Amino acid sequence: PPGPDIVIGANAPLTGDLGIFGKPMQLGYQQAVDEVNGAGGILVDGKVSKIKLNLTDDKSDPNTATDLARSAYLKDNAVAMLGSATPPLNNPITAVAEQVKKPLMLTNNPLRAWLSGKQGGYTWAWDTFFDELQMTQVQFQTSDLIQTNKQVALFTDTEEDGVTMGNLWETTAPKMGYKVVYHAKFPVGTNNFSSQISAAKQANADVLIAQMIPPDAAALWKQMKAVGFVPKAAFCEKCGNGGGWFQILGPVSNGTMNADWWSSSLPLPQAQDFVNKYAQQLGGQTGDLSVIVASYSAAKVLFDALAAAQSTDPQKLNDALGKTDKTYPLGPIKFDKDHIAPIKAIATQWNGPNVQRVWPTDPPGAAKVVTPPPGLQ
Repeated sequence: PPGPDIVIGANAPLTGDLGIFGKPMQLGYQQAVDEVNGAGGILVDGKVSKIKLNLTDDKSDPNTATDLARSAYLKDNAVAMLGSATPPLNNPITAVAEQVKKPLMLTNNPLRAWLSGKQGGYTWAWDTFFDELQMTQVQFQTSDLIQTNKQVALFTDTEEDGVTMGNLWETTAPKMGYKVVYHAKFPVGTNNFSSQISAAKQANADVLIAQMIPPDAAALWKQMKAVGFVPKAAFCEKCGNGGGWFQILGPVSNGTMNADWWSSSLPLPQAQDFVNKYAQQLGGQTGDLSVIVASYSAAKVLFDALAAAQSTDPQKLNDALGKTDKTYPLGPIKFDKDHIAPIKAIATQWNGPNVQRVWPTDPPGAAKVVTPPPGLQ
């Protein structure tokens, strides 16, 4: 007879400020579950069992994320969890995994801001995504493809990602031949940027780099358009990554660039399959595809570890996760001593409802950077 279902918990921001990430995460996780169950399940503890995914909405709220994670592990008896999006939601879940001593597999979660959550690192949690040190060079490498005065305005919020990336851009800019001429820092929930835009414009910045949540960034972009501030390159990190950026802003989103972590134009496994499966329902080749692919890959890593461990014992499963060394649709995943598996960030640009890779220009298939961003003109 088949074994009991293997309960896997998952949090996702289906609603709230990070809501653009929730649905594509759910799609990616569910696809991985359906594939495993469709193939009959996984042999664990001597019996073939199916996966039962308990996915809950953390509402983009760290306290809710904490409560849901605790409930998944302790009440639902989840053998492991799949994470939410971004460090403000994933750092609290990680703290729970460490307390209850059960595995957690994360993605859609920049590595350094996550590692900053605990001195001495983690035992039970694992993260595969880009390293902000590499990612915060991408904006300058992409700007090198066009003519600018190399003067940069930074707009960063005061959450973990904003602080980590803001500091890195400050440090990286001069090393790459750029100068930060203005840096706006503000709390999440800010929606009036008139004085900051005026200062950036006055500082004569040709390159704008923002790290913000989507609703705040949408306000910034609309206000830049309204006052005629049109930088040659405009990057929106976190804000421009989901398909919601086009849904929120429509044509104003056109030409926005951001660091990304997947493109169908890269030589990665199953790339075209994801486009064929999802592009129509997403309304284009949007940034949601990157979120789906990362979430699917993270779930596959967890399920492969379960199959390798042949056990739901937390320690055996955790040990198997640590031995991961395989190429997934997201790219090669192999964890280091800090429990991270860095993926190389690339740059994409919004063109209508589609995002296109613009950097690196090799391998072939990259689009040319459109400058200045048509949406702001």
